[in-house]
Amino acid sequence: MRVNVPLSFGMLHLAPLWGEFMAAYPEIDLDVTLNDRVVDMVDEGYDLAVRISALPDSSLVCRKLASTELVACASPGYVDIHGTPRHPSELASHRVLAYKYFSGRDEWQFHGPGGKVQVRTNARVYSNNGDTCRAIALRDGGIILHPDFMIGEDLKEGRLVRLMPEYRSIELGIYLVYPPRKQLPLKVRCLIDFLLDAFREPA
Repeated sequence: MRVNVPLSFGMLHLAPLWGEFMAAYPEIDLDVTLNDRVVDMVDEGYDLAVRISALPDSSLVCRKLASTELVACASPGYVDIHGTPRHPSELASHRVLAYKYFSGRDEWQFHGPGGKVQVRTNARVYSNNGDTCRAIALRDGGIILHPDFMIGEDLKEGRLVRLMPEYRSIELGIYLVYPPRKQLPLKVRCLIDFLLDAFREPA
């Protein structure tokens, strides 16, 4: 069974589950590809994919696995040097580390006491890999807007600090997606049920 998953989410939250799935279903072989590119599932022959987005692809069948919130954060060292932004508009003058595949690109959105706020940031670094931006942020390199599934432990341990907590950014769904078929293959059904159960109470 061919499965495509986002790189960071796949490494952090799915890789630890594959051994358990294989033990439960020894007759199913896996081919797991990790990348952040949106693949064409039919043309590239994938049975199942994980997509993280505000809205699922309407051409595919979707099951919601979990949700994740984008969080603006930086290291304590960064804010000691450059100051702490109090309002999203101040982000325009800060060092930003941007994830290239983020649908908003340089436009970061927040909801706060006065409603919706949108700010155009000026990225010092672009990367197609969120872990790269996180690593630079941990070394006092700038501000990131990252999903909490990536930086939750950093926030708990104080390696990163949440900025402007009264302003919340967007929430994204984490979806299992697969091409529409008259009858879903049993192997795909088994993996869907396994993952839905594993994420019944997400970390």
